[in-house]
Amino acid sequence: MKRFALIAFVVLLVLSFLVIVWRLQNVVYIFLVALLIAATLERPIERVQKWGAPRWLAVLSLYLVAMVLSGAVVVFLFTPLISELDPFVQDILSKYGLLQNQLAQMADTNRGILILNLPRTDDVAAMIVTNPDTGIAEGLITSAQRMLNMLGELALAFVISVYWSMGNDRFERIWLSLVAPAQRTSLRRFINDLEARIGAYVRSELAQTVMVAAVLAMIFILINLHSPLLVAALVAFLWLIPIYGGALAVIVAMLGGWFVNLPTAALAAGATFLVLLISEYLVQPRLYRGRHYWGILMAILLLALGDALGLIGLLIAPPVALLVQMVIERLLDREQAPADLSSQATLASVCEELSALKARLEGDSGQLTPTVKDLTARLDKLVDDAATAP
Repeated sequence: MKRFALIAFVVLLVLSFLVIVWRLQNVVYIFLVALLIAATLERPIERVQKWGAPRWLAVLSLYLVAMVLSGAVVVFLFTPLISELDPFVQDILSKYGLLQNQLAQMADTNRGILILNLPRTDDVAAMIVTNPDTGIAEGLITSAQRMLNMLGELALAFVISVYWSMGNDRFERIWLSLVAPAQRTSLRRFINDLEARIGAYVRSELAQTVMVAAVLAMIFILINLHSPLLVAALVAFLWLIPIYGGALAVIVAMLGGWFVNLPTAALAAGATFLVLLISEYLVQPRLYRGRHYWGILMAILLLALGDALGLIGLLIAPPVALLVQMVIERLLDREQAPADLSSQATLASVCEELSALKARLEGDSGQLTPTVKDLTARLDKLVDDAATAP
């Protein structure tokens, strides 16, 4: 009965979280992204600290490096991607027009075959561009505006993550002060494990995305694919979407090859499938050895976060699912050993170790210094208080 009540409580907690996400979409998005950024950079920050650098210097240097690398990627890829975007849209319209003509011929020669009435090429062009002659896309302008808003929110999340990393120890003490002293050690261990696993997962996904984009870009250039950098970037980005992202990535690669000819389409799709397969089963196990999220939990969060936050919700759903899964496992898999037996055994062990320590100190020097006497007296008092505690 107790376990059933705990499961019901967890379900209600998850539903409450989803309601909050739906009500406060932007706030939740910024907060979650800030936590993911901080968790991703925490282990590199700790490595820099081991080299002797203070915490503030390690945080500022790592965040500066991350910001410079992100800016460099945007600068070096923005110009070629924009230059390939208009030819890519024109290829889509051209191929759509050819497909529509072929279907129209089939409808004329085979009257018994039902052919769907597809929109005309001019209608599709009107949906994509404001003026087909100039190639100015109304939809792309709207997407660019949304992208700018998203970048502004991402910048705010980046600033929040800097403050979070700076005061990591302070925030940890605040969280630990909310629980009983007996549970603080296990909770600290759980928080560190949670941060390490989520950070490792995000770093693994980012590394695989960069690798997939670079390898596919070279392959698409070798097979003379139209807009190779744009198609490779789209494939790598779609692959981040869980569950069906891989299928969408292969379809986009095949579509890019179809603009050239059918053999190129098959070659592009096969190369994409092979690269994604190698990344999933050979590269990922070496970058991330932790547990993976539950399928049903991933599906629920994918629908909820996707509806609430859009594309960003789909991208952050996997680490959020991993976080929720680890919290649920901690709630359900807590140690159920009798507290009185374990505490008494631990108390007896502490008494024996304290007695042995006092005997060893007295045997070495013959008498104890005032500082050591005060320390042993405090330890004796703590042991007595623990023995008489209910």
